[in-house]
Amino acid sequence: MQYTLSNTINAPLEVVIAKFQDPDGIKHWMEGFQRMEHLSGKPGEVGAVTDFYFQHKNKEMKITETILEQNLPRQIKFAYQSPMGYNEVEMQFEKLTDNSVKQINNSYFEMKGPVKAVMGFLFKGMFKKQSMKYMEGFKEYVEKRDQ
Repeated sequence: MQYTLSNTINAPLEVVIAKFQDPDGIKHWMEGFQRMEHLSGKPGEVGAVTDFYFQHKNKEMKITETILEQNLPRQIKFAYQSPMGYNEVEMQFEKLTDNSVKQINNSYFEMKGPVKAVMGFLFKGMFKKQSMKYMEGFKEYVEKRDQ
């Protein structure tokens, strides 16, 4: 399953990237985020591995992130492993004007187990909705600027 989403953030590219790379900012735009634990590699660089913990429907969920590519301010690509499957997210940032940036999310999911056979097709809308929720949350966080 693949999809692409985009939005426009009204802020300079430098501000967008600084906020995107700030690990303390995640709690402001990723709903359910509890904490993260860096496991290996240099944070923010290719090969870095981090566990992210989320609260979802009163249950803790762990997702392991590995940075696959890092070409910021233009692009960064992550791999995510969870009990539901494998996910790659390529986040691109395209400067539109001195005060606006197009954020593009290219996502690929590979489901595991019974979820793959039964629910994969039905989950596409849910995954797109969740990705857009994070993108909109990030946009609001960046545009607020006083955090």
